[in-house]
Amino acid sequence: MSDVKFLYLSGYVRPKLEENKTKNWVLNGRDNSFYQYIIDRNNGSVTNAAINKSYIDLAFGRGLTARDATLKPNQWAEFVSLMKPQELKKVITDFQIFGEASLQVVKTRDRKKVSGIYHLPKQLVAPSIENEDGEIESYWYCKNWKQVYKTPPQEFSAFGSSKDDIEVYVIKPYTPGCNYFGAPDYLAGLQYAEMEEEISNFCINSIKQGLTAGYIINFPDGEGLTPEEKLDFERKVKEQLTGSTNAQKFVVSFQNKDAEITIVPFPVNEQQHKQWDFLTQESRQQIMTAHRVVSPMLFGIKDSTGFGNNADELDTAEAQLVKRVIAPKQQYIIEALQNIISLNGITLDLYFRPLTETPATPQEPQVNEKKAPPMDVAASKN
Repeated sequence: MSDVKFLYLSGYVRPKLEENKTKNWVLNGRDNSFYQYIIDRNNGSVTNAAINKSYIDLAFGRGLTARDATLKPNQWAEFVSLMKPQELKKVITDFQIFGEASLQVVKTRDRKKVSGIYHLPKQLVAPSIENEDGEIESYWYCKNWKQVYKTPPQEFSAFGSSKDDIEVYVIKPYTPGCNYFGAPDYLAGLQYAEMEEEISNFCINSIKQGLTAGYIINFPDGEGLTPEEKLDFERKVKEQLTGSTNAQKFVVSFQNKDAEITIVPFPVNEQQHKQWDFLTQESRQQIMTAHRVVSPMLFGIKDSTGFGNNADELDTAEAQLVKRVIAPKQQYIIEALQNIISLNGITLDLYFRPLTETPATPQEPQVNEKKAPPMDVAASKN
């Protein structure tokens, strides 16, 4: 009598946001791991990565400037000395990927003004437990939340809550039920991003393995193995031969000693390709829906909507995308910066230059335009 075991791919488990209120800090999942999950979905899903990259570029545009920069040249010169464009681009990147971002605010020696604003990687930052009034008074920074004993977290006061020389400012839009952490606005599409990633893994590995659907492994003299030995054999098969990275299903059959070692391939189901094609299209569509994409053509994806692919229609689609999706993100960043620089008495009317705008005149300076007169003034002060 043969002993047959069936081994299947693991089922999908949606990640959960977890709050760990130990040691006076709150982590976004175990070891602050939910951030890494989001990063992995950005790295693994081609659609998700393309949209995030495009949104970051659209949000940053051609840099940050001020409508009243020429009217307030001293304020503008001081502002551009506080934060480099590279730091701002990192903040925008975190805000798009994670739905929140962290800033390190450095004070002057007398601690009455701001001397520098720097990006702080959000995945390395965790809030402290709220006080009785529901306020977060400090944040913890750790280079590796998996090894807090080797890299002890450092505590920094929240911006405006102390007279410390360094404070942390977190840009976090309100999210119902999430007092400690923000969430990407495409949160509901993360599972589809993972689906797209797994489909990609399946396809490439299926090609590498001859486009087979799976195998039956007949193991001779299996009846003489102990239950522990059988389990150990099954475990090794699972580790080496299953999962989307191997794209196969295996049946392990323990035969009597007279049987031979045989590996029998499963027949290929012709409908399987249609199923994967449907899942590919579905995951892509749901990712775009989660991101509130106006026109897929902006990301090089053909579709059957009313938008075409000529320059005028693409410009119209981009304008609508900026107006409905990008501009609100920019406003969160601008309001945070204005809140910080108000400590220095700076009251500039900040805005991001759009990518499609014509080149600025020398009289209207930009953060990333070194030859603009206000930038020269700022450089002479440093």
